[in-house]
Amino acid sequence: MTYICPNCKRKLSGPNQYHSCFITDKETHLQKMNVDISELFETLLSYLATFENLEIIYLKTCVQCKIGATFLSIYTKRNHLILEFQLQREEDQFPIYLCKRISKNRVLHRIAVGGLSEFDQQLKNWLKEAYQTIRK
Repeated sequence: MTYICPNCKRKLSGPNQYHSCFITDKETHLQKMNVDISELFETLLSYLATFENLEIIYLKTCVQCKIGATFLSIYTKRNHLILEFQLQREEDQFPIYLCKRISKNRVLHRIAVGGLSEFDQQLKNWLKEAYQTIRK
């Protein structure tokens, strides 16, 4: 059953689900980044826009990409982006620096991306797989 927070109007799985009511905007996140990371962020968002039924929520601490549930969290930093996504399997090859099982069928992965050259086909494949994992 979907619960809607009375403060921020976000759809949540239940009334006790932890979340931030502090909603910002894209510009707030862009101000944190240098020019190269802003370009990377825009390229990433353009790629994600090709996914169906995508909802992007700009929070104080991160940008969440959702299709009902969150499949990608983007933490915007001055000199890099940190991407967190879930797959159904463990993928522990570089440049993934965190691989943690969070349930029987979900493994959290974290990667730092420091430039446009690192936004390669492998990363795109992981993001697409994360999207499909949550979409099921």
